[in-house]
Amino acid sequence: MTRDEMFDYALSQPAAEDSTLHGGRCIRVRGHWIVNESREPDALGLALDLSTIEFLKETEPGTYFQTPHYEGWPAVLVRYEAADDDRLREQIDRAWARRATRAQRKTRGLDG
Repeated sequence: MTRDEMFDYALSQPAAEDSTLHGGRCIRVRGHWIVNESREPDALGLALDLSTIEFLKETEPGTYFQTPHYEGWPAVLVRYEAADDDRLREQIDRAWARRATRAQRKTRGLDG
């Protein structure tokens, strides 16, 4: 998946909006970013829960990682071109679900 494809997929989520964060592009849902630019080359930030982040870092350290700036925060960096496309889409879906309303999650068949 390319950088643009990752942004496009995130933007295709219900209620997703193109926005900016610290001068870079980000995708927001209900005012909260789910994907954002990173200063790390060939990586974007993805907003996920801490347990998912730890799992991804352990199972795919070449793809999902954190710099000291991100450690302890619910965000992980992803080398999008190294990522399995289907798995990355699942993680973007997970990031969206964290910020979506209960009704939006229910529409997609997810638990409220």
